[in-house]
Amino acid sequence: MPASSAAAGFPFATQNTEESGVVYGVDVYDGTPILLDRFHWSSHSMARMGMVGSGKSYAAKIELLRAALIYDELKIIVLDPKQEYQRLVRTLDGEVQTLDEETSYSFDNDVTGLTVEERGQRDNVELLIEAVEQIYSNVSQDKRKTLVMIDEARILLNEEEGRRILNQFVLEGRDTNTAVTLITQNASHFTHSREGREILDNMPGKIFMRHDRVPQDVVDYFELSDREKQELFELNTGTDSDYSEALIRVSGQLNTRFRVESTPQEHALIDSGGES
Repeated sequence: MPASSAAAGFPFATQNTEESGVVYGVDVYDGTPILLDRFHWSSHSMARMGMVGSGKSYAAKIELLRAALIYDELKIIVLDPKQEYQRLVRTLDGEVQTLDEETSYSFDNDVTGLTVEERGQRDNVELLIEAVEQIYSNVSQDKRKTLVMIDEARILLNEEEGRRILNQFVLEGRDTNTAVTLITQNASHFTHSREGREILDNMPGKIFMRHDRVPQDVVDYFELSDREKQELFELNTGTDSDYSEALIRVSGQLNTRFRVESTPQEHALIDSGGES
């Protein structure tokens, strides 16, 4: 992968962040990079939330590329219900497997993608729950640093059994050296249920990209100020700007607005499949 220069162009000065890790973006207020090492957090997990077209999946792919470059012997697993990560998984010399009710998935490769047979087919909660259970079982037996990304997490968050397995996975992620990322279209997919809020309680990192609606339960849970609520409607997206923007919160460490930009090399490697 010609990504040796993927992190090039970023100065070494950083704000309220760590000595090593992944560059998530650039603080819009002072121009310093947001450098974070999730594996140093009390729990390693993160929620990425934003409307369709906000750029959340694109930003997640940037994180995957940079994490693969930064961490030695990192294991990456992507649960991809909309076929958006296949090219990137293969770019990282990974293996793509198709979700199937009869399948026991293999995680022998350092990078594994699990995706649907055909994009656009109806949600299959049972297949996704089984996939998460197999992922959880595998990482529980492997102490390497592991990054697990679950896109379209709303499908699981809308089901009691889905919320149960996600809650268990996130809760025990630190014990298995696993950083779980849940990606969904609105913060309310977490806040509308008790189990969803419990999942958030165990996620130090929250990234908000543009929202098309901000229900009151989201305002209440995150204690959003009027300014922050308004910002969620106004954040730039990759479809209306040369970059997208997000609000980021890391418990006890960071609360700011940042700009997400890829290098030309990263952009060439990313098959966004439409920014979502």
